[in-house]
Amino acid sequence: MPSGTIYPILARLEQVGWADSSWEDPVVHEQAGRPRRRFYRITQDGDVQARDALARAYKSRKQPLPGWAAARPAVDGGTS
Repeated sequence: MPSGTIYPILARLEQVGWADSSWEDPVVHEQAGRPRRRFYRITQDGDVQARDALARAYKSRKQPLPGWAAARPAVDGGTS
């Protein structure tokens, strides 16, 4: 997808607290001789909200929820 599609979506996810981002360490990109990267990560709340949204979308279509969407990893490292 073009950057004009992805980055506005990522910015909106950050605004609502579903994702956060950070810039790459300047030393890393300078040594690699390339532009600095911005890293995005889904937040704990974003994980919960996204899975719930997927479940609602699949339920409205009466389709079974994919296994990867239904499984919620434990936050504390234990089992859920």
